[in-house]
Amino acid sequence: SSNWSTSEVPTSATSVLIRNDLTNYPSIGSDFSLSGLIVKTGATLEITANGSATISGDFTNSGTVTMNSEADGFSSLIVSGTATGNVIYNRYVNSVENDEWDLVGSPVSDLLISDFVTSNSGTLATSGSYSAVGIYDNVTDSWENYSGTDQGWQSTTTGFFELGRGYQMATVSGATLTFTGSVASSDQTYEVTNQANNGGRRWNLVSNPFPSYVNATNAADSENNFLKVNLELNVIDSQFGAVYAWNGTDYTPYGHDDTVYIAPGQAFMVAAASASAVDLSMAAATRTVTGTDDFIQEEGDVMDATEVYLRVYHGDALIKDTHIKFQDNMTLGLDPGYDLGNFYQDAAISTRLIEDDQGTNFAHQQLPVDAMDNAVIPLVINQVAGQEFRINLHTATIPDPNVYLEDVEEGTFTNLYEGDFVMTPESDLSGAGRFFIHMSADTMSNEDVSTSLLNAYKEIDASYITIEGLATQSNETKVSLYNILGRE
Repeated sequence: SSNWSTSEVPTSATSVLIRNDLTNYPSIGSDFSLSGLIVKTGATLEITANGSATISGDFTNSGTVTMNSEADGFSSLIVSGTATGNVIYNRYVNSVENDEWDLVGSPVSDLLISDFVTSNSGTLATSGSYSAVGIYDNVTDSWENYSGTDQGWQSTTTGFFELGRGYQMATVSGATLTFTGSVASSDQTYEVTNQANNGGRRWNLVSNPFPSYVNATNAADSENNFLKVNLELNVIDSQFGAVYAWNGTDYTPYGHDDTVYIAPGQAFMVAAASASAVDLSMAAATRTVTGTDDFIQEEGDVMDATEVYLRVYHGDALIKDTHIKFQDNMTLGLDPGYDLGNFYQDAAISTRLIEDDQGTNFAHQQLPVDAMDNAVIPLVINQVAGQEFRINLHTATIPDPNVYLEDVEEGTFTNLYEGDFVMTPESDLSGAGRFFIHMSADTMSNEDVSTSLLNAYKEIDASYITIEGLATQSNETKVSLYNILGRE
């Protein structure tokens, strides 16, 4: 209390002034709330990696405000009123070694990329004339790194970091990079497009534009979260209703069941729903000071989950896995934000929806609880001819189940509880219709059931119809097409 002119420690109802004639300037190392904050010219204020400041009113900075972060912790600043003046955000960025890199956006606005590259010289990784700052183009599915040329996004006069846009970045050995600019205190937007049917990809590299965490999912905040807002606006493709986070080697989808907070300036991939440019919402109401890392899922009570993980191996090398979960309020069709399409549609293993399949391969699929005893789930296996692979039931928390893998073409059932499914295909494997997972409480034999799938669908904006499963048919297959009036 002796540090303050009122002889009282400020509360959330207090407006604080940091004078410029102090002997020791303050540092915020925990969660701190104020009604207003003014930092005078010549004064300094630091927010440590485990600290935060939530300001219900205005923030005015004429001095120096520094926000810090570490590999597993990021400071936060939330301003509900008007934010005036710049802050310095020292944002941790991963190492360039082993192609780890990082996906990062600027947590501040009004920052020239050329100034950023210059101020971080020696820390930002380089290769010849190129610096480790790059953009992703989903029209050409390509990356471009900063080289100092005065063109487009690399302009030395107009090439500012775009709030809400994601960039690839890397440091020499894992360190903080300095972002200096103003604080966004209101709703932000960033245009996204789906170029999948135009020769490109549906993926857009976007980022958290705020110097604070953002609630990503329902599990983080049931009302104000990034996924809910953008799924309801139909901005994000409902079959890919997740934030897709780069983990150094792959993209991990996080949906509504995952308790995830997006760190300040953290970038990630989202799948746009429309071929036309649509504004992705970055709502100020989704901001939070809760969070401890960049895309680290909080631990939940796994004993409550009823789920199955299947993994594909080449020898002892893990190639890919797929996840099936059973819980209340789910359906056999698409449950946006819970059924999460695979980032790589040609991944080694995926599942398809049981009902209303539109040709999307899912990394995570959720089904109703009663499907544990009788579900037949289409399984997609992508493997090249001559490569032996095995499918392993990595883990299952289902009471008294039998999990069988059916190969329609061979007419076999493999109880994955008893052993792995092993195969060396004579030709390349792809698409749905040959393999199925049977969830059954009963013991099955080859004579019990045989499943074949002929699946017909038209993707959004596609000019053709896809028919899958023909490889499982022994005879010629005739197809009739009807219009909505029933006319052939």
